[in-house]
Amino acid sequence: MSEIKPQYQLEKKIDWVFFDLDNTLWDFDKNAEKALHELYRKHNLHLHTTYRVEQFVQLYKDVNASYWKRYELGEIDKDKLRTGRFIDTFVLMGIEPALQPTNIWNEYLEICPQMTDLMPGAIECLSKLSQVFKIGVLTNGFENTQNVKIKKSGIDKYIQFLQTSESVKLAKPNEEFFQLALFENGVNPTNCVYIGDNLNTDVWGGINSGITTFHYLYDVNKTEHIAHPLFGGAVTDLVDWANWLIANQAKYESN
Repeated sequence: MSEIKPQYQLEKKIDWVFFDLDNTLWDFDKNAEKALHELYRKHNLHLHTTYRVEQFVQLYKDVNASYWKRYELGEIDKDKLRTGRFIDTFVLMGIEPALQPTNIWNEYLEICPQMTDLMPGAIECLSKLSQVFKIGVLTNGFENTQNVKIKKSGIDKYIQFLQTSESVKLAKPNEEFFQLALFENGVNPTNCVYIGDNLNTDVWGGINSGITTFHYLYDVNKTEHIAHPLFGGAVTDLVDWANWLIANQAKYESN
């Protein structure tokens, strides 16, 4: 697993491998940055603020992260999430309401999902695992948006199941969100694994739902030790992890 390896061998049969989508398979940070750059230029925001495009992108990311936490806690609905993150960003940039681009949140949702950058090794990882396991995606996101991301990036052919927070009206880390996915596929939590990049929504969400869960660390500087029997380990290389899972399954089946 390159720099950080799983802490133990899986001594059980695995039928399903579930992935988070954003920043686990689909490179949300890179794709969102491209979309925001495009919107900054399209609406000539430099004429209405002293914020340069890089500052706008970073500010939006911070505001967006705060809004997503509130959405995951059930404090706001999807419409407030979609619009509020942009309005608050513009206010902080000092852009007067009359000069703020209207409907930019819909433009963003049209542009961003069309971007196709994936996390390193995502295609090879999915290609390998899909030959042995069933593949599912569990994501806090909007149904249409996440479907477009998956299709446009070319990973749809590997994925047999998708569950979004919008479709089930629940969000990770809610245990019921994970339990619904297991129920829909008739799989026991002991016969699947889950991997995601967010320590709270993904790692603890999966663990608290009884699923062996791995932490994808695309930034190796963010590593954290988790002392829990269902924590499979930290992953820095998706392809190495796929090879490890396949070898582990072969070893289990040969016993």
